[in-house]
Amino acid sequence: MIEGLLAAVFGLVGVVALLALAARYNFWRLPKPMSWPRILMYHRIQAPSADLPRGEGITATTTQFEAHLAWLASHGARFVTVSELMVAENPARMVAITFDDGYDDNYTHAWPILKKFSAPATIYLAPDMLDIDRLTPQMIVEMSAGGVEFGAHTMTHIHLPSTDDTEALAEIQASKEAVAFLAGRPCLSFAYPYGKFCDKHVVMVAATGFTSAVTTKKRILPRKKFDPLRLPRLSMVGQMNRFEFWLTITRGRYRV
Repeated sequence: MIEGLLAAVFGLVGVVALLALAARYNFWRLPKPMSWPRILMYHRIQAPSADLPRGEGITATTTQFEAHLAWLASHGARFVTVSELMVAENPARMVAITFDDGYDDNYTHAWPILKKFSAPATIYLAPDMLDIDRLTPQMIVEMSAGGVEFGAHTMTHIHLPSTDDTEALAEIQASKEAVAFLAGRPCLSFAYPYGKFCDKHVVMVAATGFTSAVTTKKRILPRKKFDPLRLPRLSMVGQMNRFEFWLTITRGRYRV
């Protein structure tokens, strides 16, 4: 009787452990064809240090970022901007790298790596966002001339669902104009701050003249199933290890 009870306990422990592992590492999700395009979402890129040997939160290290691009390149990725992805006749294996907010380390730390892999990127600027070290106008001009696409992210990174409609529309419209002025070329793509929006905000974005808009929805889809104003992205969080990166790239996410 005791042996049977112990077997049941160990069996239950094993099931719990397996469920925990499956939640932590979503290896059970079906892999998506590598021919389908991917849109990756980053925020900050910083050099590794004693305090930050590996990234955390929205910050990835240069070591991680370069490893990500190297893996993608070795697997046939064709790096493009979001706008290039949306109009490409053949989007197979295209990867669009995006950055939200417009931190200055996108220039100091990310751009040298992007150039190493001949990879353009799309950076979503919130020109009047407070409390961040932003890209300078000079950095933006240089990167724009080098093939980086600049999209809009509202002026002050507002939470659209809790903002008055008049103010929300004004922020969307003003950011499109401000980013076009800073980059010296049309601003065609938009990113919803915090990934939060309602159907009415999609209408505002379309009415303002954006041809694409990205979300924080974690999915991998063939382009024929893209909603141009609700594009999914794969979140490249700083704490992920290489196995978690692989799961994200092949499955869309590495955890529940």
